[in-house]
Amino acid sequence: MAAVHRLAEPRGRAHQRGWERAGDRVGCQRVRPHLRRQQLRACARRAAAPEHLDRAAHVHRPQPGVHGMNRRSDTGVSRGSSRAGRWLAGALLALGAAIAPGGVSAAMAAEVEPGDAVYIGGKEGYGGTGVFPIWSSGVQEGDPDYWAYCIEHDVSAETGLLGVAGGLDSYLGANYFTDPAVTGKVLWVLANSFPAVSLEDLGAAAGVPGISRNDAIEATQYAIWRYTDLTFDAPWAWETPDSEAAYWYLVNGANASPGLTPEDLQVTASVTAPGTPQTAGSLVGPFTVNTDQASVVVSVDPAVTITDAAGTAVDPNAVVDGQELYLDLRGSTAAGSATVRATAVGSGSTGTVISVPTTPGGTPTAEDHAQSIILVAPETAQTTGEATVDWAAQPGAVEPVIGTSLVDAADGDRVLGWNGGTVIDTVAYQNLVPGTEYTISGELMRKSDGQPTGITGATTFTPTVANGSIDVSFVVPEGYAGETLVAFEELFEGAGGAGEPVAEHKDIDDAAQTVTVETAPEVPVPAIGTSLVDAADQDHVLSSGGGTLIDTVAYLNLTPGVEYTVVGELMDKADSQPTGIMGSATFTPTSANGSIDVTFTVPAGFSGDVLVAFEWLFVGDDEGDEPVAAHTDIHDAAQTVAVEAGTSVVPTTPKPGSGSLAVTGAAAPTVIVAAASAALLAGAILMRSRRRDVDA
Repeated sequence: MAAVHRLAEPRGRAHQRGWERAGDRVGCQRVRPHLRRQQLRACARRAAAPEHLDRAAHVHRPQPGVHGMNRRSDTGVSRGSSRAGRWLAGALLALGAAIAPGGVSAAMAAEVEPGDAVYIGGKEGYGGTGVFPIWSSGVQEGDPDYWAYCIEHDVSAETGLLGVAGGLDSYLGANYFTDPAVTGKVLWVLANSFPAVSLEDLGAAAGVPGISRNDAIEATQYAIWRYTDLTFDAPWAWETPDSEAAYWYLVNGANASPGLTPEDLQVTASVTAPGTPQTAGSLVGPFTVNTDQASVVVSVDPAVTITDAAGTAVDPNAVVDGQELYLDLRGSTAAGSATVRATAVGSGSTGTVISVPTTPGGTPTAEDHAQSIILVAPETAQTTGEATVDWAAQPGAVEPVIGTSLVDAADGDRVLGWNGGTVIDTVAYQNLVPGTEYTISGELMRKSDGQPTGITGATTFTPTVANGSIDVSFVVPEGYAGETLVAFEELFEGAGGAGEPVAEHKDIDDAAQTVTVETAPEVPVPAIGTSLVDAADQDHVLSSGGGTLIDTVAYLNLTPGVEYTVVGELMDKADSQPTGIMGSATFTPTSANGSIDVTFTVPAGFSGDVLVAFEWLFVGDDEGDEPVAAHTDIHDAAQTVAVEAGTSVVPTTPKPGSGSLAVTGAAAPTVIVAAASAALLAGAILMRSRRRDVDA
C-alpha cells in the first residue's frame, strides 16, 4: 500500500503551522500569519516588477521573534551579519561554479526516458523535508538509481508505487514551476546541491564543512520550494544552522545565475565502430568517440592496447570528443571480437519530472495527482556508449591448437586421494605468436553428468616460441570422493581470459585430461554394550533399601585420544519410563575398543521394581550434541537389576565361579548372557514371588 507523507511548512514563533492565502498577486500562497502584511506588500512589489527572479542576490533580514532568527553566535556577532558574509561568499562561489551532473551509485543505471515507469521509495531526511529514492527499472532492487525532490509544497506525497517520467512540459501542477525562469533556477539548484554534488564539495562551497546528509537535503528542498511556491525568502524551520547556510548558498547562487535548461544538464557518450572489414595482425579501427563532456574514459573488453592511427598508445582516461581510436592487434593472428566502451561522468536524467498517481496503478492528472517530484542523479553517475567489432583471422595464419594432460600433482598418476588435492593440467600449444600474451583458462567437469564443478584454474603467459606447453593448477577440495573429473581448457589472447577463445580442448571422453578420485574409506561406527550389577556383590539383585549399581559399558570403534562422555539413566522395566536416576563418565580412550564404568545411586523407594540401564555415548560432553552410539534395550537382561521387595531377608545366591558376568549389547565382545547370570536373576524373581505368597 502506498505511503502518504505530509510535507512540512515553514514555522513562525511558537512553531505556527500553515500559511494563509495572501490573495492572487503573483500567486503568493500560504503566508505565515505574523508576516502576512509584509509579504502582501512584497507580493505587490513583485507583481509590479516580474523581473524579480533575475535580481541580484537577496540579503535576508531576519524578523524579530521568528523561530531561530534572534540567536547570537558564540563570538557575540549577530547571526544575521555573520550569515550575510557567508551568503556573499556563497554567491561568489556560485558565479564560478561548474555544473556537476550526478548519476547512479554502484552500477550504471539506464537513462530515464519520457513515459518510463519508475518506482518511488520511502522518503529519507528530516520529517518536514526529504528526498525520494528512485529505481528506473520500476522495481525496488539494490541501490536506488536516482533521487527526487518535491516540486509542489502544498500537495501530499505518495510512495511505494510507480510514477511516470516526463519532460518539463509534462508537469501537472499549477505553481510557479510552470514559469521557465523558475524552472531554470530549480535546475541550477539541483545541479549544484546534494546528491548531484558530494556532501564534501557542497559543504566546502557553502562554507559548512562536514554538513550532514539530512541538512543538505533540507537546504535543497527549501531552496526548490522557495522558487516553485513562494518567490520570496521565507524564514524556514531550520533543523540546524548548517542547513540554513547551505540554503542561502543555493539561493544566492541560483539568483546570480541566468538558470539552466535541460540541454545544459545532458550528458552524452557514444562510440561508432569502423565501417570496413577488419583483420587480425593490424590496427583495428577507427572507433570514433563522441561526447558533450570535456573527456571520457575508454575501455576495451577483452583488454587490448588502444592507439591512434599511427599505432602510438593513447591515454584511455582522457579521450575527447571526435577522437579516433584503434585496437593494436599487430601481434595477433586469430579471429576475434572486442567491445569498446566510452564512459562519461554524469547523467542526463537530472531534471526529469515524475508525475505520481494518488493510488497505485492510477493515472495522474492535473486535477488528481500526488506530489510531483523531479529527478536528480547522484554525483557518482555514469553515462556510457559502446560499439563492438569483429575481425577475421590474419590471411595465411595457422590457427592455434591446444591439448591437455591432467595428473595428480602428488605422484603424477591419474588417481586423486578421496579427500582431494592438487591436479596439474599440462597444456601443449601450437601455432602461437611469440611475444604475444595469452591466457589458458580451465575448469574441471564431472564426467558423470558433464556439469561444471566450479573448480577453475588459469595461467597467463607470453610464449617465446610458437609451440610449447604451460601448466594450469586446480585445487580439488574434499567432497568429490568417487567422482571422475575431466579438465576443459580454453586459450585466449591477452590477460584475464575474456572475449572469444582462440583455441579450446573440451572432450569429456579424453582419458588424458581425466582423473579419478578415490572412494572414501568406510569409517567404523562406534558401538556400545552394557552390563549392570550391584556394586556390593556384582549380582543383578539390589537390596530393597537401595544402593549403588555399576554399569560397565563396553565400546568399539572409538577414536583414541578423543574425549567421550557416557551418559546413562535407569528405566523402570514395568512401564519403560525413566526413573530420573542418572550417571555419567567422561574419558579419553587410548585404544579403539575397551570399557568404562558408570555409577548409579539408587535411593530407597524402588523395592520390588526391575531397573534397566540405558546408555548414550557422546563426543566431548553431552551438551546439545547427538549421541554417536546408544544402547537402550528394555529387555536386555545383562543391563537389568531387580530390587528386592519389602524388608524380608533374601537368601544369598551363590556367585558364579568366574566372579564376573558377561557384557552384552551391540559392542559386547563375549556372549550376550552368561548362564549363571540368567539363573541368578530367575532365582531372585522366584524368591520374591514366594515372599508375596507368604505375606498374602
